[in-house]
Amino acid sequence: MNSFFCYIQSFKEGSEPAIPKFLGVLLLIGVLAICIYYVSKYVESVYAKKYKKPFFVHFYPSLKKLPDHLQHAMTTNTFYDQLHTTHKKYFEHRMVRFLEGIKFVGREGLVIDDDKRIQIALLYIQLTFGMRNYLLEYVNTIILYPSSYYSILNKTENEGEFNPRSKALVFSWEHFIKGNMAEDGINLGIHEITHAIHYSSLKGNDISSEIFYDSFLELEKHLSSVTIRNKIIDSKILREYAFTDKFEFIAVLVEVFMESPKKLKSQFPSIYSYVTQMLNFKYFD
Repeated sequence: MNSFFCYIQSFKEGSEPAIPKFLGVLLLIGVLAICIYYVSKYVESVYAKKYKKPFFVHFYPSLKKLPDHLQHAMTTNTFYDQLHTTHKKYFEHRMVRFLEGIKFVGREGLVIDDDKRIQIALLYIQLTFGMRNYLLEYVNTIILYPSSYYSILNKTENEGEFNPRSKALVFSWEHFIKGNMAEDGINLGIHEITHAIHYSSLKGNDISSEIFYDSFLELEKHLSSVTIRNKIIDSKILREYAFTDKFEFIAVLVEVFMESPKKLKSQFPSIYSYVTQMLNFKYFD
């Protein structure tokens, strides 16, 4: 019996050094991983400040595909249609990820169907396609009304809004569709999604938020010129609502950028360049 206890004791004594050594290796790997993460984050931030873009935009270990019955809807989007094959696969992957992560809610009897979900996803992914961090932290719900509705948040009759507290985008479906049918610088979907991107850039610390915010500050400085401001007003390229405040200005500006890029570039090439920087959106050039 005594020899048995001696055997157990010797086994324990021989095993103990291996445990802290194993934990030490794990700790070292963890520390190195953290150091690499923060160093690479800092280096990319320096790179982005100089070149106005991230190291990379698209990296997916595996690509997801939409179900077959939703594939046809993709071809109705002119932006998607002009992408080359690889980017089409990235676009579709992002569509799937967005649809998987977003809760859709219908109000006042509006039924949420595949068409509504796809139409909103197409616009959202188009707007954020140049951003690496495209799944915004402050958007996890899409609320749809049949038409204009009373907003509890704003105490007004609204056609759409972004509610950061609820992490929700709210649209009148009637006005969302109307905005997509005409290139008149009024697009409800683009407008409210831009508000969400702008807000996320103020709160986030990812590279896409950093690029958007830094470029926005550069644009603000550019617009501090009275001559430029007056030229924009006189051109009427932006509707009057753009001059409500800086948030509405950006939202309306992105509406025009997405709907009439050639017009914006020909009249205000510098402003066009700032918007491409903000969204890292080089697909119109």
